[in-house]
Formats: sequence, C-alpha cells, structure tokens
Amino acid sequence: MADPHGSVFWDHIVNEVPADDVKVSKSWEMEGVGKDSIPGAFDINVIDGIVRGNDEDAFAMLASQDFDEREGGRKKLMSGGEDALKWLLEIEPSEDPELRRRVLSVIEELGLVFRKDREVAVEHAVKSLLAEGLEGREKSADTGGMFFEWFGESDEKLREDYRQFRFETSSKRPGKVEGTRLIFAGKAGQDGDQRLILESKTWPGEIEFGDRFRVSVILGGEDVSPGAWHMGITIGRIRTLFHPGMQGGSFRFERIDNHRHLSGTKGVGFEPLGDSRQRMSIDVTKMLGGHVRLDVLLEQLGEGGRTFQSFITVDVEDIGDLSEVSLDRSGRSGGKAYFRDFMISLNH
Repeated sequence: MADPHGSVFWDHIVNEVPADDVKVSKSWEMEGVGKDSIPGAFDINVIDGIVRGNDEDAFAMLASQDFDEREGGRKKLMSGGEDALKWLLEIEPSEDPELRRRVLSVIEELGLVFRKDREVAVEHAVKSLLAEGLEGREKSADTGGMFFEWFGESDEKLREDYRQFRFETSSKRPGKVEGTRLIFAGKAGQDGDQRLILESKTWPGEIEFGDRFRVSVILGGEDVSPGAWHMGITIGRIRTLFHPGMQGGSFRFERIDNHRHLSGTKGVGFEPLGDSRQRMSIDVTKMLGGHVRLDVLLEQLGEGGRTFQSFITVDVEDIGDLSEVSLDRSGRSGGKAYFRDFMISLNH
C-alpha cells in the first residue's frame, strides 16, 4: 500500500496505534483517501505492507532507468490524487523529453479520476506545459479557449489582486485562499458584496468573453443565518444565486447594481449546503436582437446527487458587456462561502 507523508495509516499499520488514537499530521503535501481518521470500511488484513513517499521522491523515481522503480514512482503519484495532479501541473517541465512523456502519462491517468470538464482542463494544461518546455516559448494570454483556476496559491488576506483576478468588497468582510479554496468570510462587516472578478481584457485578452462560453465552479456555504445572504456567479451585471442552508435553496437571477429581481425565487429541489458540495455551470449565449441567454445547471456532487436547471433571456441593457465574470457572496452577516475549481470554456 502506497501511503503519503502525513497520513494516519502509517501509525495505525506500522506502529500499531489503535484506530481511535491516531493523530493527524499538522501538514502534508499529498492527499490519500482525504480523511483524518481510519475509515470504518478499511480492512487491515488485506494489506501486505506500506510504503511511504512524497511528491518529490515519486517524481525522482519516475526518472529512473529501472522499470520497477519508475512504476513505483507512478503508483506513489497516483496515490496523491488531486493534490499530486495540481503539483505536477505547477512544476517546471523537465529538460528530458522522456521524463516529460512519463509525466504526461501520469497526469492523463490522474485526470480520469475527475469529471469530463476537468479532464479537458488537465489535457489543455499539460499540452501547454509541454509545448512551452519543448519549444521554449513564453506563456501568453492565449490558452486555447480554456481558463482553469485551482486556487492553489494561498493568500491569507485578499487585497486588490489575486493572480489574474480582482477582489472587491463593499461589505468590509475579508476573503482568503486556503487549501485550494476561495473563502469569503461571513461574520462582522456590513451589508454588501464580496467579489473575485476575472476581466476579459486580462483573459483571454479581448473586449468580451465572446458570443458563447461556459462558466462553472464548485461551491457551497455554511448553514448560518440562512436567507440573510446568498452566493453564486455573476456574468456581466446578472447574478445567478442561491441561499445556502435555506429550505429549497431560493434560487433566482438579479441585477448586481440595483438588486432588481429578474426572475421569481425558485426552489431547487434540495438544500444546497456544505463546504463546496455543489457545482454551478452557466452556458452564456448571445442571441439575435441584442439578447443574451443564460442556461444554469446546479448539481449536487456525489452519488445520487440531484440537479436543478433554469434559464433566462435578458436584454443587453440588463446584462451589459460580457467583459466580467465573478464569484460572489452577498447580503448580511452569516456563513462563509466556499469556491473551488473555477473554469471558463470559450465557444462551448
């Protein structure tokens, strides 16, 4: 069994620490099963042994001339899951073309763990990474119509800028990035908005995002003061939102500048809760006559998750230019809002 540093399994299996007494490490760089205790379904009797490793060790093994050692490195990286995938995408490409090929193989294999849109994002990121390494090109704004933000760069207190984004808060509540999540605080402050904004002039370097594109993010919020606050995605001037913890979710479309409701409030058929347990996707389509259509899919993650769909067609006077997309928390004091895995796909 491959086991990352910081996992609870090492003490339980090797040092024979009882399952109820294992202690979680203060830090780790690879993700195992993603749990801070021994799962009840874990059967120690089927484990012959345990090998401990980290990303750097596994990467070095991948460069070995020995097949068995390379295979061991591949398995260690695979056991790292999403964190190992993120790490591989962020490291500088090797000068060795054979090692680059092996890294590509591991990334593609890791990418199959996740949803189709993540696989597309991973495939594009890998191709860009390898092309830059092989041809010595500098990075540019053109990323082939795909933007993907992992929120892998921590920031304890967002100020005006985060990577390619702009942060705004009219509520005097802070925001931060921690553990691959964007987190908007919910306490203190005043009525108002917290927004992390991507402008089209920054990416893809155009006046607008285009006539057809998709925006998606995994999101969720704490069940604190339900109904007093909401969260969602804003396209131009139109916010697509729901209320975490409120029965039925209370979904609607509204203008962000004057808070005018553009649709009635609808139940989504489930209670949207938790630390990033829903995915919201919005297909944006410019239509003839100066109208824009927004098609929204809100889906619970995990087996048996339910879905909700809605759409609206608005005048360009309402939505404005399609030059900004933002992740938002708005309203009064309440729970924290969480976002991760933000993506824009052009010409979708």
